Amino acid sequence: MFWKGPLFTKKGFVDTCIDLETCEFVENDKEEDGVIVPLFRNCHTHLGDTGARKSLPDNLSLAELVGPGGWKHKWLENNDIEESILEGLKEATYSGTGLIMDFREGGKEGLEAFEIHDYLGTSILFGRPSENEELPGSHAGISSLADVGNSAFSLSSQARAKKGLVGIHHSENEHEEIDNLIELNPDFAVHLCHATDKDLETLKEAKISVIVCPRSNDYFGNKPPLEKMIDIGLDLGFGTDNGMVCSANMLDEIKFVKENYPSIDLHKILEIACFGLDDMFNKDGTSRYFNPKLSGWALLSREAEDNYESIFSPETKVLGARWRN
Repeated sequence: MFWKGPLFTKKGFVDTCIDLETCEFVENDKEEDGVIVPLFRNCHTHLGDTGARKSLPDNLSLAELVGPGGWKHKWLENNDIEESILEGLKEATYSGTGLIMDFREGGKEGLEAFEIHDYLGTSILFGRPSENEELPGSHAGISSLADVGNSAFSLSSQARAKKGLVGIHHSENEHEEIDNLIELNPDFAVHLCHATDKDLETLKEAKISVIVCPRSNDYFGNKPPLEKMIDIGLDLGFGTDNGMVCSANMLDEIKFVKENYPSIDLHKILEIACFGLDDMFNKDGTSRYFNPKLSGWALLSREAEDNYESIFSPETKVLGARWRN
């Protein structure tokens, strides 16, 4: 079986044909099948609460919904997390996602609730200890310095000892001082909705990557300064955040970005969605956490003559995905 069509790359589209059995690029005179993109990278999820979407209460603040002791955490304690994660994984899989970076609540059991599923792509799970236990897994997913205080440094040290990644939420609902974050020196920070220009420049100098979740942020009345982040040259990724608020569908995310950040070039939006966090993954030159050459591709329906307009069309569908992991 073959897929033929324009393939999105960092430099633009190239006409190609992919042999799906060998994953080799070949010559073939068949008709176009659609537009081809590298599998999307969903760089920040909380898939454990996907099942809560249908019972999500209205008018709760961010703190009331997802803060310590908030509605989400009570829901997680009383529902089937394995089933909830599976719902999110199905959304991600059917929408052509090849990488998921999931913040896992619930300690070791929270990690196991994800690992029990046979996800076709690459998953990087960021553990969060329950009560006074040690960091579960290799990677640390910290809620925020405001929530955990100095314990963030202990979690970071444990992850570093295991050669893991460290991620943390920062300046999501209000501005937080950047100096403490720089001292922690995580691999990436999530949200930065209320970061100043100076904060962003400081992150760039410190080589700390940034992940933004525009749909989720909008739900709570926040908006990351994505244009400025791009202008500064930050290493960026997109995430869909809490499954109870937003689908794990990256096409939904990038279409939202297009509508709400009209000054950003469509090539740049798609580049972040397909090649997000490349600098972080290649810090040591070996892509030890995720090798983009092994991700695979998604075939999207042709909805407009222009390739970019076709991908960002409301009618665009994922016709198929080929994983290589």
